[in-house]
Formats: sequence, structure tokens, C-alpha cells
Amino acid sequence: ARARRLFDGFEQPIIRAPAPTLGKLASYVMARPALARAMAPGATRADLCRRRFDDPRLAQLFGRYATYVGGSPYKVPALLSLIWQAECAGVWVPRGGMSALAGALAECAAARGATFLYNTPAVELDISNGKIGGVVLEDGMTLRAEHVVFNGDPRALATGLLGNAAQRAAPQTARLPRSLSAEVWAFAAKASGPELAHHNVFFRNDPEPEFRALEEGRLVEDPTLYICAIDRGLPEPPGEVERFEIIANAPPLNLNPAEEETQKCHRRTFSTLQSQGLTFTPEPGLAALTHPRQWEKLFPASLGALYGQSPHGTMAAFRRPTARTSLKGLYLAGGGAHPGAGVPMATLSARHAAEAILTDRTSTSPSRPTAMRGGISTASATTTGVPSRSSPS
Repeated sequence: ARARRLFDGFEQPIIRAPAPTLGKLASYVMARPALARAMAPGATRADLCRRRFDDPRLAQLFGRYATYVGGSPYKVPALLSLIWQAECAGVWVPRGGMSALAGALAECAAARGATFLYNTPAVELDISNGKIGGVVLEDGMTLRAEHVVFNGDPRALATGLLGNAAQRAAPQTARLPRSLSAEVWAFAAKASGPELAHHNVFFRNDPEPEFRALEEGRLVEDPTLYICAIDRGLPEPPGEVERFEIIANAPPLNLNPAEEETQKCHRRTFSTLQSQGLTFTPEPGLAALTHPRQWEKLFPASLGALYGQSPHGTMAAFRRPTARTSLKGLYLAGGGAHPGAGVPMATLSARHAAEAILTDRTSTSPSRPTAMRGGISTASATTTGVPSRSSPS
């Protein structure tokens, strides 16, 4: 009930708001005392779990929702209890996998005139007098544009990877702490042991030492492990050899984890699972592993952080870059922008960017001069209670 109250209360003023502000949120909460109590001001997610659950295993389970936004339950605000309600609404499996979803979006865009240039690195944003002029490609060609949407990690802009002039677009991302990274295994094998569902979590006994280690840039020998048995989310029964994804939390690169930790990852993952009765035949090699340094290569300047800025602290949501930047014509979308990482949230950030572009185009478009001959005078129109197209019916 608390999670539902928080989700219903904050979906519009925070998640769906293009640019939430502390002032507006404070006014909103002050007018709703029950919502303020549900927030448990000053408490972390772990604090609230300890108060609400007698069984420490339930506290650990519900505390893990902090990792959905790349944080620690001992650092994120209790308000993030609302994540449970969001997941309760449904978890979806696209037919054909996540790449099929990307393909469908590309087809939809192409049908409306979009052209895609793949394997074409951009090296600089063309900016003059605080206004976007286009995108400079690696071969020296400039794609002219009045509006540009950047969906990489905003820290790439702040650190000058796309030119010095673009650094002012999201300057806070260069100095603020980063979210968690991850070690991710993707492989096919035969599983033996406990019966797996589509989503599975193998918890360590005590979560606190692991999160403390992550804050210090270390990894524990027996981490909590998430396993997605990919083929068990489909209508057809899985074959003997199935596809699996295993995720362990890891610190971002700016916390400087030891290089040899990558070599230990195989033992940490598969020995931990074996101790709980789960084995895979064959066990994957390191080629099946994506670790923080590889995430940094895939998403430049991210420091391997998979969720952008750190979600720790009550002000974290207000420090995240929004769709509209201080550079005219430059907009942000993706997991590094508000409202955050994950397909639904990144899609919502894209909607915020599209709405900002449409609004800015409308506000700056000059009206064509018109003239009306004659001197016809009409009375004011009488309005009725007919809803407009944009009004809810």
C-alpha cells in the first residue's frame, strides 16, 4: 500500500515531469500529509525495510530494488519504494528479444523519413554563439541540423568528448558520483540444480558487506547474483540448452577497482552458484563476460556506470540532466538523462526530448503575415462543455 501510494503520488510530479524542481515537489507534498508520511523523510531504503519487515530476508529482497537505479539500499532514499509498484504493473518480454524492439523503432522511424548512419562516429558538435549547428563526423563531414538529440552518457559532453563548446550542456555530470556498474555474463548452457523461473536472484546471507565493498571499489567473493533464464520467459518451453544472463553489481571505474578482479569474476560467479546447487554445462569463458571497462568502451565517458549519475541522496533526482540543455537546439535522451535508466525510463526521456523540440519550434516559428479585407464584426463565440482533442474523455 505504501509503494502504491508513493508511485501514484510521484509519477506525475517527478517521473513524467520534464524538469522536476525541489520547490514544486515541496509544495506538492506539503498539500498531501499522507504522502509526506509515506516518504519516510530522512530514511534510506534499508532503514524503511528494517522497520517494516520482521524477516531480514524480506528486508533484503525489497532493499534490492535500489539496484534497479544503480544504487545501494543503504544510500538511496526510502521514496524509491515506489519501484516495487512499477514492477508490479507488469514485466514484458519482447518477441525476438530486445534487439527486435530496437529494430521495430528503427522501422517506425524510417517509415516517417528518418535515415540511419551506422558505424559512423561523431567527433564534435558544431556550436556557434550558444546554438547548435550540426554534428561533425569522423571523416570531417558535418551534418547540418537545428535540433540535435544526444543519447549517449551526458558525461561525454561535460568532459569534452564532443568538443569544448558542448561542455556546458550537462556540466554537473563531470563532478557528481556515478552509479553502479556490473559484471554481466551472456551464454548458452544446460542448467542443473534448482528449478529456475525467468527472473531469479541468489542472495548472499548479509547484503551490507557487499554494498560497503562496492562503495570502496571492491568486490566480495560471494556476491548476490541475478540470473535471467531468457528462454523461460517465452510461451514455448525451453530446450535442453538455454540462454542465460547473469549480473553481479560492480563499482564504476572512478572507484579504481583492481585490474585482477576481472580474472576472479568467473570464480566469484560460478563457485557461488555451485555452492547453492546450480551448475552450468559448459561453464562460459571470459569471452562471455562484459565488465566495467568494456561498458566504458561501449558508452564513452560513462566510467562503466550503467545508470548515469549516482541515485544516492534526496537531491539526486534534481541533479540529473533533463531533456532541454542550456545550448539552444541540443537535447538529451537516454538512461543518463531524467528520469533514468531502463527501457521504459529511457523511452520516457525521449518523449520529453521530443516534446521540448516541438515546444521550442512552435515558440520560435514566426507567423506568416496575413490580412483580412473589410470590417466584419462578430460577437464572441459561446463555448460549451465539449472536450478538446487533448482533454481526457
